Amino acid sequence: MKENTPPRNDKGQPDGYWERYYSNGKLRYKGNYINGKRDGLWEWYHSNGSIYFKGKYVNDERVGYWGRYYDDGQLESKKYYI
Repeated sequence: MKENTPPRNDKGQPDGYWERYYSNGKLRYKGNYINGKRDGLWEWYHSNGSIYFKGKYVNDERVGYWGRYYDDGQLESKKYYI
């Protein structure tokens, strides 16, 4: 399902799973909100469909390993967040 805005809770904050797409129909990014804050695994994609960037959020803060990838899928860099 293609959506332009994430689902909202009763306070109007983003809440729940969200996907955004490129104009070519390919997935641009996906992730989850809890009460307006990013939480869990988030992934961004190149317009060709290959993974671009991924990592985990807890309470809208980056945690653990985050990776950035070239459009051919090869790892470009990674960083660890505490």
